[in-house]
Amino acid sequence: MMKTALKVYRYFNLISVDVACGAAVCAAFFADLTGIELRFEGIASLGITVWIVYSLDHLLDVRGLKVEASTERHLFHQQNFRVIGLLVLAASALDLCMVLFIRQQVFVWGVVLAMTVLIYLLIQRWIGPLKELIGALLYTGGVLLPALSLRSDSLSISMLMMIVIFFLTALINLVLFSWFDLESDQRDRHRSIVTWLGKSSAKKVLEGLFFVQGAILLMVLCQESERRGAFILLGMNLVLFLLFFFSRQFERDNYYRLIGDAVFLFPIPYLLWNG
Repeated sequence: MMKTALKVYRYFNLISVDVACGAAVCAAFFADLTGIELRFEGIASLGITVWIVYSLDHLLDVRGLKVEASTERHLFHQQNFRVIGLLVLAASALDLCMVLFIRQQVFVWGVVLAMTVLIYLLIQRWIGPLKELIGALLYTGGVLLPALSLRSDSLSISMLMMIVIFFLTALINLVLFSWFDLESDQRDRHRSIVTWLGKSSAKKVLEGLFFVQGAILLMVLCQESERRGAFILLGMNLVLFLLFFFSRQFERDNYYRLIGDAVFLFPIPYLLWNG
């Protein structure tokens, strides 16, 4: 039973379904923290959009490869390039239909973000060491967009700190994956902050990010107003730190990616408890 569940989840991970679900879950999480009630259409559209962006990114990565891709994810997209491409087109059509029903504020800011993402996809091969930083900014922007576009008043300092923590979580996640994928990225000529800095220097960057993250988390945990939400983010980052600290154990069978993507589903118990 456990093996079957792991096999199913690995497949969902390969096609980035868990990433899309994670974005939708985190969007609902921040909407609850900021006191905004989101409609189903907005959450669903965000999830579909994230899946489209991630799938396009992977398809662009393998499009120019003349040899077999080095990673399981890229190999899967390489072998199923046409099918996934058609699914992206179908998802895009569905997404266009869904955005007609979302609220105007969300739609306007969604268009701005969509144009920014499009530019990112067009230039992502040339941004090299900035890829993870820009990717984390866009992911954070997408997750926060439904709630913040509907909010009229300013955010508290503690909530702004929560947003910074979430951005750092997304950044650590992306840099950590690039750190694990260094050898395969070098073989496939994919650029990242790790291929630019080298594994040793990138390790120091990750250590610095974890330190800054921990310091900000500690400050938020000392404030009662956002403590419950901060504990969720603390759990997410503890898991990422364990992946980093016990990297050799989690390299096997790409467990680091399965677990690293799953951390963005951590707010589910919080949402169920407050639901």
